[in-house]
Amino acid sequence: MNTASPRRVFPLKLEPASSLSTAERAAVLSACARLKELPGALLPILHAVQEALRFVPKDAVPLIAKELNLSIAEVHGVVSFYHYFLQERPGRHVVHVCRAEACQALGSVALEAHAKAALGIDYHATTRDGAITLEPVYCLGNCALGPSVMIDEQLQGHVTPQRFDALIAPLRTTPASVDSTSPNAGPGNAAAAGVATPIKIYVPRDAAALGLGADETARAIVDQAALRGIGIELIRNGSRGMLWLEPLVEVEVAGIRRAFGPVSAADVASLFDAGFTGSALSDGTRGATGPPVVAGSGEHSGHALSLGPTAEIPYLKRQDRLTFARVGITDPRSIDDYVAHEGYRGLTAALSMAPADIVATVTASGLRGRGGAAFPAGIKWKTVLGAPGHPKYIVCNADEGDSGTFSDRMLMEGDPFVLIEGMTIAGVATGATRGFIYLRWEYPQAKAALEAAISAAYAAGALGENIRDSGKTFDLEVRMGAGAYICGEETSLLESLEGKRGQVRFKPPLPALKGLFGKPTVINNVITFASVPIILDKGADFYQHFGMGRSRGTLPMQLAGNVKYGGLVEIAFGMTLREILEDFGGGSLSGRPLRAVQVGGPLGAYLPQSQFDTPLDYEAFAAIRGMLGHGGIVAFDDSVDMAAQARYAMEFCAVESCGKCTPCRIGSTRGVEVIDRLIAGEHAAQQEILLRDLCETLTYGSLCALGGLTPYPVLSALNHFPEDFVPRQKD
Repeated sequence: MNTASPRRVFPLKLEPASSLSTAERAAVLSACARLKELPGALLPILHAVQEALRFVPKDAVPLIAKELNLSIAEVHGVVSFYHYFLQERPGRHVVHVCRAEACQALGSVALEAHAKAALGIDYHATTRDGAITLEPVYCLGNCALGPSVMIDEQLQGHVTPQRFDALIAPLRTTPASVDSTSPNAGPGNAAAAGVATPIKIYVPRDAAALGLGADETARAIVDQAALRGIGIELIRNGSRGMLWLEPLVEVEVAGIRRAFGPVSAADVASLFDAGFTGSALSDGTRGATGPPVVAGSGEHSGHALSLGPTAEIPYLKRQDRLTFARVGITDPRSIDDYVAHEGYRGLTAALSMAPADIVATVTASGLRGRGGAAFPAGIKWKTVLGAPGHPKYIVCNADEGDSGTFSDRMLMEGDPFVLIEGMTIAGVATGATRGFIYLRWEYPQAKAALEAAISAAYAAGALGENIRDSGKTFDLEVRMGAGAYICGEETSLLESLEGKRGQVRFKPPLPALKGLFGKPTVINNVITFASVPIILDKGADFYQHFGMGRSRGTLPMQLAGNVKYGGLVEIAFGMTLREILEDFGGGSLSGRPLRAVQVGGPLGAYLPQSQFDTPLDYEAFAAIRGMLGHGGIVAFDDSVDMAAQARYAMEFCAVESCGKCTPCRIGSTRGVEVIDRLIAGEHAAQQEILLRDLCETLTYGSLCALGGLTPYPVLSALNHFPEDFVPRQKD
């Protein structure tokens, strides 16, 4: 391309090309050479550059632009749009602090202040010794174990100021971390010589468990087994979802899995001393002193961490595990284990059916999109099936960015094959031959699990050409997002997949008719696709049996924030919010009364105690101007400042807006200012009128749900907790 072209004129002052070292220039050009033929190549190239150099140098922009035949403005616009891409060289380590509501409910605001003071820097800055760069992040998907931080690519949970200091102390002297998310990360199998049948011990590889020391626990188990001459087979499973018990260790004895937790590396020797690999421990549970959600008969056990048979733990036994039936049970990297636990039966059934019959089965099941909009999945699939144009695409929205949600992450890390199977069925049903999983960068363990499972599926003939000798073709790959909440909106996601800024598209045309690269596209989220295999296997009537009203099947609810027993609870629609908060959640972690609960992510309403008896049902929540969304529940005790939460909702919208429409882009910024004046008592009555009017403008004038739903948390806080908006006394 002629560099004198008007398209090249862009008011960005670039440093001389020589500012890139020879090695840096080679890394940029290598990334372009390897990836530029991919559809939507720009984001994969930027990821490759940042992976190689740890940032995207400004002088890499014109090189990439030239290789892709784009303008400098286009490439710079993409780099600057996404939070993940660093444009300045970072320190040896990058520390991300989660700012989401679930972590706020557990003290992240104080942690933020402490982190900045301890490091002597603000966000987007690096310590003087070049050791640490501090960055904010909205939601790390560890919402039951906050406050959370990510150090390089390692998640850490329950991070108090004291633990933060302990975590960063070694970073001052250590080099940049090496990525530890490869499929072989952590200990593998170990068996003593001469032992024919090693004992199976399960330690989760789930990111939440890793953030609490699961790898260290696994290594200690391997070391103790070797020291004592005990043959073991260590299996790195997914999490059972009882996150307050992580790391949860299970031992299979005589065909029964017994649970122990939470098990730190320091606990392992005492477990071996108590004979936890044999029958020395009783079948009792922790006893009457244990929490109601795990307590059983009250029989004394041989170790304080013993929970008894895992399947008998009430927290699990009371659930309706359909989508999560295998999570925590199987080895998520083993396709043989998946098949042995009823995997690929849905695809087998689908391959024997006509595409229209597959779509009809999904429609009859009543399955609705689990990403938040709750649109009937079968109708979307039917539209794509009948749409003209080829190729057609299947896109999985795995950009799980809502505070309080982690079910997508848990499923992708704990049972990736069920997602792959569901997307393959969607391809067979609609005539699509290629799929993409759009995954947020904050989930490196999920990326490793998915890529390992996809590779295994290709090797087994479950992906690629002639799937299972059916004559059908379906190819699948993972594409990484780069830290933009707006890319959870389906058209913004498509723009990002095409290598562009994630700005919302006007509708119509609908993505089902003109989606990815202008072709018919099915877009559903992880849980929606993962719910399909059991529907095809057991039938629409089986799935319809669960639920209430128009909300059929199950929804994995995620208990987060200030709740005693945070974790994942998959239940049929119909249980009340109070039941799940009290019977599963056990009330607040702090012991104080629960005051407010936000359901449905950062755009969900804040519900007071008077609305806790609302059943978990799409229509029931809509009737109280709330939404179930992705099933995230964030609990706050009576110390919460609801005016501060309302302000944060507006601030979040301002930061995450794609900028395309004025009500969202400008209205959210004005909203922060109005709330500040309201709290300060500057003509408070007029400010409240202005705030309500502004919310109406956002609701009806925004292009997408980000601006359109931001008034939900703001107005619910104002309506239900008006006392928190009373003008404050100045110090």
